Amino acid sequence: MSVTAIVFVIVFVSTAMVVLFITRVRAKAALRTRLLDMPGKLPELGVGGNPVSLENLDSIARYATHEAAHAPDAWRLDATTWNDLDMDKVFGRVNVCLSSVGEEYLYNCLHDLQQRPNALLEREKLVQFFSAETEERLAVHMALHRLGKENYNGLARLMFAFDGKFLKFQWLYKVLAWMPLLTAALIFVHVPLGVMGLLAAFLINAVVHNRVKDRLEDDIPALEYMNALFACCKRLAARKIDLPVFEKLRTAFTFFKPMMNRLPQSRNRGSVYLDFDFIYEYVRIIFLYDVRNYNRLSQEIKEHNWQLHELFKGVGEIEVALCVQSLRMNLPVACVPEFGNDAQITFEELVHPLIKQPITNTGQIGGDSLLTGSNASGKSTFVKSLALGGVLAQTLHTCAAARFTLRFSWVMTSMVMRDDLSGGDSYFIVEIKSLKRMLERVALYPCTCFIDEILRGTNTVERIAASASVLRWLDGGGQRNCLTVAATHDIELTHLLANTYSNYHFRETVTPAGVTFNYKLQDGPSTTRNAIKLLEVMDFDPQIVTQAQDMAQGYDTTQKWK
Repeated sequence: MSVTAIVFVIVFVSTAMVVLFITRVRAKAALRTRLLDMPGKLPELGVGGNPVSLENLDSIARYATHEAAHAPDAWRLDATTWNDLDMDKVFGRVNVCLSSVGEEYLYNCLHDLQQRPNALLEREKLVQFFSAETEERLAVHMALHRLGKENYNGLARLMFAFDGKFLKFQWLYKVLAWMPLLTAALIFVHVPLGVMGLLAAFLINAVVHNRVKDRLEDDIPALEYMNALFACCKRLAARKIDLPVFEKLRTAFTFFKPMMNRLPQSRNRGSVYLDFDFIYEYVRIIFLYDVRNYNRLSQEIKEHNWQLHELFKGVGEIEVALCVQSLRMNLPVACVPEFGNDAQITFEELVHPLIKQPITNTGQIGGDSLLTGSNASGKSTFVKSLALGGVLAQTLHTCAAARFTLRFSWVMTSMVMRDDLSGGDSYFIVEIKSLKRMLERVALYPCTCFIDEILRGTNTVERIAASASVLRWLDGGGQRNCLTVAATHDIELTHLLANTYSNYHFRETVTPAGVTFNYKLQDGPSTTRNAIKLLEVMDFDPQIVTQAQDMAQGYDTTQKWK
């Protein structure tokens, strides 16, 4: 090779390395700027203007599904309450996680109603720390960014249901691992034969690696992401942060530190940091490194499963705290809840966190209560706002209000019922099943129950009679360990339950131009109706409106039409 060619190669390689270095520096600076501005930002939006995370809920929900199966006695939101309160959308509204671990843990956290104040106080300490320490928060965010997101990463299965397939013929894999070295040495004896042998060894080992990886199905990708988790924990453990979550993380990580170099590597962990990692990955494939270590790794994962779970929860708690910090900054109003012992809710400037321009409400629900009011007056939204306040207080230690006081209790709802076509249940059957599961829970635990339009799926006479009986049972003469808030159109219930339920209402203003609402909670039962007026406002045929008005005027308290 001529001197000119050598100089050209040196200049080319040097230039490539300089360009690569500059690219890395610029990318890292851009990432730092983005992460510095991250608190208070709304989640990234995707298709249809929905948060990106809502597109991957099946993957994100894996950890929560396993956790629910292994903790049947925990206070968790059931599926009915989750759907009634649009909790998937609430999750999307809160989720600014940078890792799949954080997303999965946050999703589970929103299901898990805390019964221990200390758990929420530890979470609060993290939130306050990140709010005060910008540089530490940035360093943590950088570590979480490198961990990144991997759908269906398999970590939940490793922690809860890892079977660990045992690979036979370990001796054969060891022999094959030596073949590239032996054939490479043969080059010094016979170059053509050595080169052909080396290529054959590379090809054979690559095929064996892929065949074994296919047999292990999701195990190898799960181990790859677990290794990324360990790398993240190593960076987090190095931070001199004196908080319980970081102490637990450091303790658990000591069991896995020796394991890191033996775990499969992934090239998908933060594109900012990729240089020549792919070379290292190919070396591991050619020498069957991951295949030869699989049996030993499986055994170690089983032995230290509890510590693995501690690492997962530690990283999850950190991400949840960062989500809470951001949420409090982007809500129109936010507070740390106060917990008492009485079955009552006090709230100031309460809003619904999913409404962009919400109307605030201030007041107190001092006992079992009925909410009445006209159509579209705001009853359902207010009840959901109260219920979400109870859920977010006991999960994220945050409420969309200026002040929110409650007690620890199992939050349950019965609101958005639908026919169950697959199960063959009518609307009314679905509704009474929803109420039945609520009654069973109330008999065993302190509960806060929110009901919207109780038993709307049946005739008026039986609806009112059955509704009054169910609501009296929930009250239990003041002996049930339950606070019940029910929204209803049935004014009759305010009379039948006058001695046991307090009354509140929402009202409207009727003018020649139409019907307007202020969406403000008022004391006492509703005394107005607007359903027929709304028909008129929506330009229904005048004959329909007139006949409806005449019939309504002829309806008396004996439930008979005149």
